[in-house]
Amino acid sequence: METNLTGKVKSEELGAVEETVNRYIVTYEAHVSPVTVIFFYLEADNPDFSQKFDELRKELVPMGFIPFVNHDGENSITVTKRPPVNYRGNIVNIVLFALTLASTIYVGTIYSYSYATSDIMRVAYGFLFFSAPLMLILGLHELGHYFVARRYNVKASFPFFIPFPLTIGTFGAFISLRDPIPNKRAMTEIGAAGPIVGFMTSLPLLFVANYLQGVIHPVLAQSPGFTLNFPLIYKLIGLNSLPAANVFPMVFSVWVGIFATAMNLLPVSQLDGGHIIRGVMGKASNYVGYIIVMLLIGISFVYNYDGWLFLALFVIIMGVSHPPPLDDYTKLRWIDVAIGALALFMFIVSFTPIPIS
Repeated sequence: METNLTGKVKSEELGAVEETVNRYIVTYEAHVSPVTVIFFYLEADNPDFSQKFDELRKELVPMGFIPFVNHDGENSITVTKRPPVNYRGNIVNIVLFALTLASTIYVGTIYSYSYATSDIMRVAYGFLFFSAPLMLILGLHELGHYFVARRYNVKASFPFFIPFPLTIGTFGAFISLRDPIPNKRAMTEIGAAGPIVGFMTSLPLLFVANYLQGVIHPVLAQSPGFTLNFPLIYKLIGLNSLPAANVFPMVFSVWVGIFATAMNLLPVSQLDGGHIIRGVMGKASNYVGYIIVMLLIGISFVYNYDGWLFLALFVIIMGVSHPPPLDDYTKLRWIDVAIGALALFMFIVSFTPIPIS
């Protein structure tokens, strides 16, 4: 079975794969093809299968192989060769961070025009009251994903920030998962970690922004040209009387952080909410994804808000269904179900059908 083609299992590697699998899983048969090795097993012979499979995954993935579980018909583990991937160093992350910092400061400077009389002070306000809180929320959101992924021995990149020097200064941030997600528990917790950390970071900043809105008064009466529509969380914590004539930059900045939480928690595709719903509901989550796409299209027409239509098209291009983890049959713990319920609550209190008028 010797071959030099990328992605093929070589004969000298087969023995190592078989030896590794058999150290963790009791199998009774193996089928070999040029690209995969399928090991068949019985549940009765492997009472602690989920734990053993995860240990197997931690050993095979660094060797360049990906195992995944299949329960269609006979129970089996398919091991396939992982194609080589070259990742760039962290210089890209640093450059994008610097560009996003600059673009959010620039946008924040514009929103600070009514609150400062000199260009230097407007830049300072743009950084302190717009860029810094927004970058903090987005950065901690992504680091939440990063650290939980590493806890599950899933390699992940540092955050990639996306600069956009208009409107809100950024299209957000993301991390790249460089290993497959092992099971439904990991998928739920990795997906939820970011929104939970970002949401919890936003809450105290909401009060700080509301306080500063009341003590730092505009020096120029100039409308920002739009009206923010605040989600339910503002009313739940008693911040339901924010002035509309001038929007203090930090009020807008934290609002963007809350809005980003809601967008990420949409239970569809490979958004954070898509990870969570796929982890909690398994294959049934695919139906939820299609319902969400139809709802986004419906909301766009009901409220005459094109943003939701563009988001629906983006989700369709990305793929409505979420790919499964390596072990799609692990039983969830009650804590994972609770995490799913918390994510649903955060989505409800953060979402608004017309964010900006």
